[in-house]
Parts: sequence; C-alpha cells; structure tokens
Amino acid sequence: MLSVMKIFLTIFLLAAGLGLSAQPVVLSRKDTNAKQLWHNLDEDYKRPDGTLFETPYSLQKAFQDIYEEILDEEKLKDLTFWNTLYLNTDGKIDYLVFEVSNVNFRMADREQVNPALADSVSAIIKSRIAPLLTRIVFRRTAGSKAIITDFVSFQPKMPKEPQAKKDSVVNGMEEALATKDTLRVKSLGLSQSLLTAIPEVVYRFPNLEQLFLVDNDIETIDLDMSRLPKLRHLDLSKNVLRENGITISKNKSLQLLNVQKNLIRDIPRAARNCKGLETLWLGNNQLTDLTNASFSKLKSVKDLNFYKGEVAALPKGIRKMRRLEVLDLYYNKLETLPKSITKLKKLTHLAVSHNQITALPSRIDRMKSVHTLYAHHNHLSKLPERITRMKKLRIVDLGYNWLTTFPAELASFTNLEELDLSANNFPEFPIQLLQIRKLDKLHLRGNPFLGQDAERKYSEQLSQLKKKNIEVFY
Repeated sequence: MLSVMKIFLTIFLLAAGLGLSAQPVVLSRKDTNAKQLWHNLDEDYKRPDGTLFETPYSLQKAFQDIYEEILDEEKLKDLTFWNTLYLNTDGKIDYLVFEVSNVNFRMADREQVNPALADSVSAIIKSRIAPLLTRIVFRRTAGSKAIITDFVSFQPKMPKEPQAKKDSVVNGMEEALATKDTLRVKSLGLSQSLLTAIPEVVYRFPNLEQLFLVDNDIETIDLDMSRLPKLRHLDLSKNVLRENGITISKNKSLQLLNVQKNLIRDIPRAARNCKGLETLWLGNNQLTDLTNASFSKLKSVKDLNFYKGEVAALPKGIRKMRRLEVLDLYYNKLETLPKSITKLKKLTHLAVSHNQITALPSRIDRMKSVHTLYAHHNHLSKLPERITRMKKLRIVDLGYNWLTTFPAELASFTNLEELDLSANNFPEFPIQLLQIRKLDKLHLRGNPFLGQDAERKYSEQLSQLKKKNIEVFY
C-alpha cells in the first residue's frame, strides 16, 4: 500500500512541478517507480483512435542538436538515446522519458553502456535538457494529446558506396543552389531539408519533371506551375499540410500528386486545377470531411489512394471519377460500399481489405473490368449473385471473413488464377473448388476443417488439385 501511495505522490509532484515551471518533466527509464508512471502516462496521453505517428526528420534533428549542445563529443561517442515524448494538446512536450544505450537500430540487441557513464550522461540530461525542450512544438498532433518515440544515434555511420552522378538529378539545397546548368535537371530532391515552405530555388529548374519534398514541415504551398511547365510528379508526403493550405496553379502537366501523411481531411481543391492528373494519393490522412462534391472535376484520375484514411462512409459522389482504374480503400472504417461505386466501369483493381464490410454491392457485375479484388479482413458471409458475371476476375482475396459455406458463385469463374479463402469458417473441404478451371494458387490456411488429420482425410481432394498444377497453401 505504501509503495502505491508513493507512486501516486510521485506523479502528483511531477504534475505540480510541470504546471509551475512550464517546462517538461524529464525522467530516465531507470528512475524509481518509473514503470508505473509510464503506464499512467501511456493511458493519459494515448490518442482515442490509436494513431501512431512516424517521427519526422525535423524532430530527430532537433534532438540531435540538443544532445550535441548539452553533451561533449567524447560522451556522445557510440551512444543512442531512446526518447518517448508525451505531448499536450498544443503539441508541446509535457514529459520526456529517455534511455541511454550503445546499440543502434535493433531493439532486441540493445545493451546498456557502462553504468558509470550511463549515470553521468543521464544526470547531465536531467539537469540541462528541460529548458531546451520548450523550443519544440509538434504541430502534427496539435489539438489532442499524443505519444511519439524518437531515437538519436551517434553510432559511426557506414560509408556509402559512391554512385554515378546524373546531370539530370539534383539532391539537397546545397547542390540545388550550386547547380549551374539548370536546364538539364529533371529531378529535384529536397526531402528532409527542414523546409517550412516551397523554396524559390525550385524555379531555377524550368525543365523539372519530378519534385520531392518529403518529410519536411511545410504547412502551406503556392506552386506556380507556369514556371514549371513540365512537372509531372509532385511528392509532398509527410508534411503538415491541410487541404486549404495547398495552392497549385492551373496546369495540364502534373500527373501524380502525393500528399500522404499530412493533416488533410478532404480532397484538396488544388487537385482540380491539374487537368492531366492521373494518380492522387491521400493515404494516412484523416479523411473525415469527404462529401459528394469532393470528387467533382477529377475525371482524369485513374489511381486513387485512401489507405488508412479514417473513411467511415464513402460518398456516392465517387461515381464521378469515371476513368478510375485503381481504388485503394485498405484500412478504413467502412461497413458498406455505396451503390454508385458500380458506375466505375473502368475499374480494374478494387481493394477494400481491412474494413468492416458485411456485403459487396449487389450490382458489382457492372464493374466488368475488375480483374483484382482484395476484400480480406472484412465481415463478408456471402457474395452477391451477379458477381458470376465478372468474367475478367483473376485474383480474388476473401481471407479472414465470415464465410461458413463455400460461395457457389466462385465455381463459375473461368479465368480465376488465385483465390484466397484463408481463415474463414468452412467446417468441411469445399468440394466446389474442384470445379474452378484455371486456378494456379489456392489459400486455405486457418479454416476449421484443416485439423491435424486434414491431409489424410482430404487426400483425394488435395491430390486432384495438385494434378491440376494448383499450388495449395493449407
């Protein structure tokens, strides 16, 4: 009882100190009672949606600079610092829990440094780092509490093998500013350059075709495409962009726009200014503001990515994207698909896995061009009757669903090459599988009928499948 009281008293005093000093509380993982404290912090600061954030380069660089500032070079040698940040609703650090180790990436191989050195380094960190942490604001989580893990390593880096330099490729601000023959440059990489806006230097390269601005801290962009008339690939992933912070002037050249891992809630209106846009990737955003109007004037798009987009309901306006060929809805919160999705007659790849979908659209056959259907990890217990009319289907993945009887519709497919029925609830071997003609691969693992005696009990059926040169995974 006394130890429990001690723990909560520790937490109370830390919280009180935090409020009075307005500086983060800094703890080593070795601190007394730290384990219980971490547990309480984890519960208090975890996001309701369970979102985990990747560590941006700017945060890694900030911690590297801080450790270099408070520790001399000799103490930093061969060390790695593992940091867990507990962020408040303003994106500022409330708590830092750190650990000092001497192994870089693989957690399983992590070893402690010499205890005396570890204690010495930890003491310096706890006495000096708190004021420096107040300069860090993590804007990606502003509005809710969050936890993020960051590590900084001062391990010796392996030398990179020299690569042939291409005149058409420029990487980094320094090289971009130093390049003289700018007309030859077709690809410019300014990823992890600590940018907060698109720099003027990009316009030095009028023949640019690819622009990479990945993992910066860009909040707004205003891109003048008249100065980059040949730009066709723009990668703005892992920034701090919102849909209303993106401005791209009217153009016909841009074909791919990647804005994954930002703070976007709706399809940016800027995409509508790109009349030749074919690929639009919006995955790993919180696309909670989608409406029917979101899909207007995007008729040229062929590949739409909503991977891990927090989409709970797909608006029926999706039907406006008549040229769409690939639709990625992996890892969302969908329970149904709108009937209007069947208007996408040019669709070839439909990926709706890892949702809670209970039924596919009854008129799914209208999507006659679909040859690849990924619908695993859903709540499907049957298939629509008209799916038999989808004669181009070659790959069908229905694994990890709620099927208890074999969908008879599957036996009618003459071009099916790969079928996955893993981890459903078939009590007996689905004898109808023997009717499928051109099957190359069949996945059956995780079904109830595959007990210890399955190979003997179903040896005849398995033998027939193998005689047809079907690779069976069971």
